Amino acid sequence: MACRPDRLIPVPGTLLILHDSPDFGGHERMLLALLPGLVAVRRFDRIAFAVPAGNARLIAALDPFAPDVVVRPWLGLKARGEPYLRFFRFRYRHHVKRLLTAEGPSSILLVQGRIENLASAVAVLPRNVPVVSYLPMAHTMAAMGRSGLIGDRVRRSLYRRPDAYIVPCAAVADQLRGHGVTVPVEVAYNSVAPPPATPQAEARRQLGFAQAGRLALFLGRLDPAQKGLDRLLDAVAREGFERLGDWSFVLVGDGPGRRMAEEAAARLPPGRVQIVPWTDRPDLYLSAADVLLMPSRWEGLPLAMLEALALGLPVLASPLDAFREFLPPDWLVDFERDDLATALGRAMNPEMREGLVTAARERTVPATLERAQAAFVRAFGAA
Repeated sequence: MACRPDRLIPVPGTLLILHDSPDFGGHERMLLALLPGLVAVRRFDRIAFAVPAGNARLIAALDPFAPDVVVRPWLGLKARGEPYLRFFRFRYRHHVKRLLTAEGPSSILLVQGRIENLASAVAVLPRNVPVVSYLPMAHTMAAMGRSGLIGDRVRRSLYRRPDAYIVPCAAVADQLRGHGVTVPVEVAYNSVAPPPATPQAEARRQLGFAQAGRLALFLGRLDPAQKGLDRLLDAVAREGFERLGDWSFVLVGDGPGRRMAEEAAARLPPGRVQIVPWTDRPDLYLSAADVLLMPSRWEGLPLAMLEALALGLPVLASPLDAFREFLPPDWLVDFERDDLATALGRAMNPEMREGLVTAARERTVPATLERAQAAFVRAFGAA
């Protein structure tokens, strides 16, 4: 079957899912929660999922979907500078063309962390095949603290390619409209089952934490650029433990900011900032904590926040649009300017905690997995 960038002879009822990230995070977890809805309605006779050969976690997580979903390990892998180099990644584009020729998809799903991911693949996708993008965020470059003079202009053409979008919250749908997107956008809200709840004293015992004192938790990738880890550590240093009192901080995760975090922790009183590698039991840390801190510069709809709210754990987060959609104003914190000690004290106020739990329940209860799966399926009818 010949494949050209502008034309393909598709096999009816075949969906090709393209993914080129080595990571397995919340976006992938949520996709795997939505995929059974698509399988159940038999919208497609064959679903082929192209996964980077080195992404062992995602490949293993797809095992239970066999034979409904066929895993196709491939050599496509995202790279820095993707939107600018997409026309020059000839080997990558060759791998995409081979997949297209082998599968002959009647629809294509792009699993993108940001719109520039899979840009090299998009450059060779046939125009006569509907393309749906599953996208967790669509911030402008300026909103991410970067110059948007060239970057946003280059990305605007990428935003125009999909025939439909699936996003995790209404805030991201608004971001897409800001980029000039006019095609259908389905909101499949991220949702989580309540994680296991362990009494705080028992969770701290299992983790080796002191029973006394307050514990503030950072849970996620140690990425200063996106997750704002530097903001948090600077705020802790700026406040000082004379004002922070008996608060301690635990950072759970791995990533490029680990060394920076270790150096910052070494300049603070011993034991007041602990750094822990990523764990398969984040629920224990959520149960041990008094508050979850999310100082992100940009974000989609984090599963960690939803899991914390499901446990009744307060969340102090940056005033981003996605957070504003779920959190009352008193729980939004500018980590670069606001008084961290005051915000933490507010988080321990019983009336405020109860108000947050009530507001979160009103917002999250309607966002069921069943509704998200239905929105996910609708996107393929809209494309």
